[in-house]
Amino acid sequence: MVRILNLTRHQRITMAAAAVIAGMSFSVHAAYPDKPLRIVVPSSPGGSADAIARMVGERLSRALGQPVIIDNRGGGGGNIATDAVAKAAADGYTILLTGNNHTLNVSLFAKAPYKLDDFVPVIELTRGPSVFVTAANGAFADLPDLVSKAKAAPNTIAYGSPGIGLPSHIAAEMFVRAAMISLVHVPYKGSGPSLMDGISGQIPVVSSTLAAAMPHINSGKLKALAVTSATRWPSLPNTPTVAESGVPGYSHLTWLGLLVPKSTPHAIVVQLNAEVGKILADPEIKTTLQSQGTSPVGGSPAAFEKMLTEEAVTSKALVQSAGLRAE
Repeated sequence: MVRILNLTRHQRITMAAAAVIAGMSFSVHAAYPDKPLRIVVPSSPGGSADAIARMVGERLSRALGQPVIIDNRGGGGGNIATDAVAKAAADGYTILLTGNNHTLNVSLFAKAPYKLDDFVPVIELTRGPSVFVTAANGAFADLPDLVSKAKAAPNTIAYGSPGIGLPSHIAAEMFVRAAMISLVHVPYKGSGPSLMDGISGQIPVVSSTLAAAMPHINSGKLKALAVTSATRWPSLPNTPTVAESGVPGYSHLTWLGLLVPKSTPHAIVVQLNAEVGKILADPEIKTTLQSQGTSPVGGSPAAFEKMLTEEAVTSKALVQSAGLRAE
């Protein structure tokens, strides 16, 4: 008490101001979230990323007591959505749901609109394979048949993907090079449009995440030629892998995760990680994801950051070795 009474007037004012600011800071963080959140998805509605965003968003809304809006921004190989989030306020209300293209695009595009350190990793959501599909009555009996016909007539068979630089596009390009064939790439704005054209036969082959294609495979509208995982995927046990189909050593998995703009308060990142981690651990969510062709991952922000750092190196090497480039 004596020390406080002996403080100068300036010191007392400074201490009082600091206490007010500290109290305001605590109130701001304690109140999060006090308005709707937005998950920005780099693809159109109907794709696997959109479906998972809506599944997580619905559960997150219940947990946080605020609406979670899904904002689909397809195109640009994911750059449009990513750039929008990079420029958003770092307050925890704008979240990016992205995948393999996030670490790839900074090497794939000569003028990528973002840098990897523009973001803070929150949590890895899922991992699963892509799948090469054709219409139920399509021209290819299996993947070896596609390879054979492509070798007989180079650059005459087109394949669709959700967009340049997106995981299923990279999975297909890796396959094309490993199988030593030449196909014509037709990029779409998301899995939904590409799969619809695959069903109608407008495009003979589509490379899609298994999660997006699974409903159409189950309904019989699409025929799965091969999955891109190293071993057969549990939810599609009768479909061979690319490696089994004559391309030994081939494998590629797609991941999805959540990131927020850099400088987002650490407490908010930890809170979002914890809440989404609980969602991914829910047995009902696990079963749903696995039935759709993907598996939940979860883990800490640090674990996700480590994976992103390692994949950035791998992605850069892939772009350079395959000679990939997008403008």
